Amino acid sequence: MRSTNYLNRTVEVLRQLETYGYQVAYYILQNEDRAMVATKIVLLAVAQEDRLHNMPVSVQRDLMKNKIIKQSMLLKYEVLSAL
Repeated sequence: MRSTNYLNRTVEVLRQLETYGYQVAYYILQNEDRAMVATKIVLLAVAQEDRLHNMPVSVQRDLMKNKIIKQSMLLKYEVLSAL
């Protein structure tokens, strides 16, 4: 079982990545609601990464960027497919 300290550090990292992820998602999607959805999905996925809080900030941001781009493109494709 993970300690409270581990969870607190993970939450802190996620808070730092949240705005960055949203900005990238919004740039791709040009829609606030879809950007929020993409960001939530990716934050939940990133939270599952072992030792997230021990990674250098640049690695955390790269991980977030790669996952948010993929998720945003998936959402954009779903929207375009529905048209």
